[in-house]
Amino acid sequence: MALSRQDQHRVDLLKKASAHLRDTGAPTELADSVDFVLTDEGARFVSRLRWKDLEQESPNLAVRMPRALRDEIKTTVQQKGTSLPVEAAAALNAFLTDEYTPLRPVRGEHEGPVANLNIRVNADLRRRVDEYGQKLLADGELDWAPITSQVLRSWLIDNFTTLPDPE
Repeated sequence: MALSRQDQHRVDLLKKASAHLRDTGAPTELADSVDFVLTDEGARFVSRLRWKDLEQESPNLAVRMPRALRDEIKTTVQQKGTSLPVEAAAALNAFLTDEYTPLRPVRGEHEGPVANLNIRVNADLRRRVDEYGQKLLADGELDWAPITSQVLRSWLIDNFTTLPDPE
C-alpha cells in the first residue's frame, strides 16, 4: 500500500533528520533511534506507546455478570450502532448529573455461567463516580455508595437487555 503524500513527507523528514544528526556529529544513538522508528519493530514500538497511554487514561474495567446478559448487551450495543466506551461515558455522566440512579445490586446466586464485560473507562471519570457515590451515601441521599461498575452494570442492563437481571 502506497503512503499518502503527507506520510511520505514525514518519512522523508525523518530520513533527513537522521542524516543531519549523523552529519553534525550527534551521538550515533540519536540517529539510530530516528532510523528505528521507520522499521517494522519501530512501528510496533510506536503502537505500544499509544496503547500504554490509552491503558493509563482509560483502563479496562471488568463488569461481572451472567454470560447471557453480557452477550445480549454486546449484541444490542453493536446493533444500535454505539460502543461500550461511549455508553459507559454516557452512563457515568448521567449518574454524576443526577439524571440516572442505578439500582442497588442484590447479592445472590447467579443462574448459569458468569463472565466479564470488559469496558475501557476513563480513569478520572471512574474516580469522580466513585467519589460521588460516597458523597451520596454520606449526604444520606442514598443508603449505599454506588461504584463505577455498579452504575455501568445497571445502565447497560436497563438500556440494552430484555432479560431479567438474576442478581
